[in-house]
Amino acid sequence: MHRIAATPGGWNPQAEGVITIEQTPAPIVFLTAADTDIQTLAAAMAQLPEEFPAMRVVNLLHLQQQLTIDTYAENVLVFAQIIIVRLLGGRSYWSYGLEVVRETVQQTAASLVILPGDDHFDRDLISYSTINLVAVQQLWRYFTEGGAENFANALKFSADLCLGKTYNPPPPQPVPRVGIYTWSVASEETKRQTNQKEPYQSPITNYQFPKLVYSSTALIIWPEIQHQLMPFVKLWCRNS
Repeated sequence: MHRIAATPGGWNPQAEGVITIEQTPAPIVFLTAADTDIQTLAAAMAQLPEEFPAMRVVNLLHLQQQLTIDTYAENVLVFAQIIIVRLLGGRSYWSYGLEVVRETVQQTAASLVILPGDDHFDRDLISYSTINLVAVQQLWRYFTEGGAENFANALKFSADLCLGKTYNPPPPQPVPRVGIYTWSVASEETKRQTNQKEPYQSPITNYQFPKLVYSSTALIIWPEIQHQLMPFVKLWCRNS
């Protein structure tokens, strides 16, 4: 495996330890810089057929040390048939990892998809991909629009393109940037039984509403001020 020489004053394994990602191999590997991608993928899995190929997902924050990247490549990436990477900050954010992933697919002939992690199309970054760039752009649109349905269709599209499947998913579906969200209001009987004090509700989270929220934040209205704002403002938004 290709390795870049360590820089003096950099990471010291004796002082800081080594992070090891303990995963078994799978046909599809998804690497992302956003926890919300992982949450949305978890929701998307419920929409995939039972026989859909297995997938492994890792947050790139856990793949920063060179030894960690090399070990993960040797234990997991070399067995993958599709590797999808969503990067925030361009190739400089994960330059060593990109070199290792690219070298890995040159050895294994796996399909590599490198995507920007936001809505700014980066032609330099996607040039690392090994599949048709038109297909790369469609995958980028699936993930940029966001939501569990688009994520599920992106995975189906990848499987059709690279694994010979025939799921034939629809094209990316636009998700509005801002919309109205109707807060659920408990019945008087439910409030009496649970001692709930209206109008306090839980804030919107990406995990609870993956179809509505694209990236890292939603318009969160905390319980302490909901009773002041909810009669006037009921919005959700995504921060693409």
